[in-house]
Amino acid sequence: MLTGSGGVGKTRLAGEVFRRRRDAYDAGAFVRLAEMRGEAGEEAAVERICNLLLADLRVANHQPDARPLDVLLGFLRDHRVLVVLDNCEQLLEPIQGLVDLLISQAPRLQIIATSRAWLQIHGGRTVHLSPLQIPEENAGRIEAEECDAVKLLADRAALVGRPLTPEDDWSAIVGLVRWSDGIPLILELVAAQLSTGRSPAVVFKRLEGGSSLRYAPGTRGVQVHHLALDVAIGESWSLCSEVQQRVWARLTVFADGFTLEAAEQVCADAAVDRGEILPTLDYLVQHSIIEGASADGRYRQHNYLREYGRRRLRHFGDQEAIEERHCAWVAQLVRDAAERWFGPDEMCWLNGVNAESGNITAAVTWCAERRQVQRGLTIMVDLLRTRAPYFFATEIPVCRQVEKLLQADAAEPSPVRVSALAMVGWIWIALGTRDRGKAHRDECLNLARKIGMENAPAVQFIDGTYDAVALGQRSGYAKLEAAREGFRAAGADGSAYMAGLFHAFTAGLHGPVEEADRMSQWCLEQAHARGAEWAITWAEWTRGLPEGSQPHASARNALRAQVKLGDLWGPAWGVEEEARKRVLAGDLVGGAHLYGGSDSLQARHGVRFNGLPGWRHHRDIAIDTIIAGIGEEAFEKARLTGGRWRDDRIVAFALGDTDPTTPSLSERQWQITRMVSEGKSNPDIGAALHNSARTIEGELTKIYRLLNLRGRTELADWYRTHVAASDGSTAPAAPPHRA
Repeated sequence: MLTGSGGVGKTRLAGEVFRRRRDAYDAGAFVRLAEMRGEAGEEAAVERICNLLLADLRVANHQPDARPLDVLLGFLRDHRVLVVLDNCEQLLEPIQGLVDLLISQAPRLQIIATSRAWLQIHGGRTVHLSPLQIPEENAGRIEAEECDAVKLLADRAALVGRPLTPEDDWSAIVGLVRWSDGIPLILELVAAQLSTGRSPAVVFKRLEGGSSLRYAPGTRGVQVHHLALDVAIGESWSLCSEVQQRVWARLTVFADGFTLEAAEQVCADAAVDRGEILPTLDYLVQHSIIEGASADGRYRQHNYLREYGRRRLRHFGDQEAIEERHCAWVAQLVRDAAERWFGPDEMCWLNGVNAESGNITAAVTWCAERRQVQRGLTIMVDLLRTRAPYFFATEIPVCRQVEKLLQADAAEPSPVRVSALAMVGWIWIALGTRDRGKAHRDECLNLARKIGMENAPAVQFIDGTYDAVALGQRSGYAKLEAAREGFRAAGADGSAYMAGLFHAFTAGLHGPVEEADRMSQWCLEQAHARGAEWAITWAEWTRGLPEGSQPHASARNALRAQVKLGDLWGPAWGVEEEARKRVLAGDLVGGAHLYGGSDSLQARHGVRFNGLPGWRHHRDIAIDTIIAGIGEEAFEKARLTGGRWRDDRIVAFALGDTDPTTPSLSERQWQITRMVSEGKSNPDIGAALHNSARTIEGELTKIYRLLNLRGRTELADWYRTHVAASDGSTAPAAPPHRA
């Protein structure tokens, strides 16, 4: 049985299998059931299906009193037959009974059934068709063209006389393909829209949730239920009961997947009993309307199915109530995470909050649209308190979202606004954006004075961070200490730990030794007592900072643990510290490599913490030591080399897990790389080198693996970077490989 959502290609695949395998059988039949509905009953439906099979098999019934089913069975028992039953979802019960009977009575019969819904056939094999591969969000043309979904769109666009060209708006093409989720029917409908003369940007702009995607009137050779996307989805909608339709529509408030618990909390009410949610989800999964729960317990929905249901939600008249419950669910989630992350379940809370990032953004946007800015700010403050944006390196877009809310809020000063200014200002300062952080800090202090909050822990935290981190002044220690004690008194132990961590961090850079050791030890004890894995790594990291009593303590332990946990933010700080440790150990070239790698990591994450006074002071000392030892030219060369490595290469080198040898490309691989950088396709390269496109594809796979690159775009960038430093006559060295 072939299953999958509407338009994924079940009929086409079944047809191709039938065409290729038909000659291996005595007879074959391909029966389309899409138009069979409204039969008088199950018996009448079975009789009609049998008649269609007999007609396609060219079996004449000369027995006027014999049932079509008996005639069909008589033929199937004596022949090897291949049968395709297409679009079985319309007649599930009759089909299931008929197929069970046929395969039990005719052992040489093989049936391929296509259906959006699962057929419950004992001993049957189910193959679920997945959509085609789609490009990454910001993929360029060369990278996008390697994806199967883009290849199909390009093929269909060329067939209708509107081929895709390098001059097209490829950001719009990538957007269209990503919206399609790789569903072939949608890509063909997009190609049909392009054939009318509309540009990719116009088609993308006017998707209207998919309702605009349709073939032109009078188009021949297309099944009726594929003439328009809404018609194709409407087939599935019409098979649902009212409760199932309501749940489908209500699930569309979730922006990026959902769990069973979330669906029960948001979708259940007087119209939909909570006990009906799970069986309804099972039904929607079995009918290919949503994707079944994955290993992380999350259900997902394709864009076009979600937007179809979204339009139907309005018709039920409860859209506002469902969106309100969704917002309340998000608010409770981040509030719980903010209050409970500092403990043994730290990673569960971090991953859980990150998994709901799309839903959090949707809820906050909903608040902003309804002028509920204070509510949106509360959600964002709690999100920042969880520290999930730092772990997953999304702190910058999150801060910008908070800033938009702050700009939209024309209300009187409030405690939540003070807290939001404090949190955002603290992050910008920690990221090295001092002026932006100072502006938020100043506004925070002014508002706090107006409403008598100048001694609040959040206010002390931002003020102390600015003095100690941005200005490099020890006067900030007392404010961070006051913030820590204030948070502890309020029962906010996680926030107290963060205040202590920044106290330990700045003391580790500026001294005195006693202060650095005291706070580092306090953080380590608190994190271990709570069993908070990620918090332990940061406390461990502060132990070896330059002004503590253990300047040679390895930063690798913390870095290795952070990499194992999946931290995307911490390694940039760890690599910077490991660079200094390399210099102290006498590995001047390795230190230069890592300083270049640290700069590269910071640039890609949009941070500049190496410009902070404490970091800059110790970095300057280390770099002066490198230059004194190997010379400025050698330092710059090594720094540039480290800066060209990918993130995982940089971290692996910092951990000592790389082979120092640097393999070179062969002359042939160098030629292929050069032609890729010129924008040539695999067939073009193959023609120039007298090889097939498939051979070139294999060579490129080897090159990607050798250079540790992900695709054509990265390879082209790598070539241009390296050729600028040479005459291009020989292949430059690749980044070092992991041992």
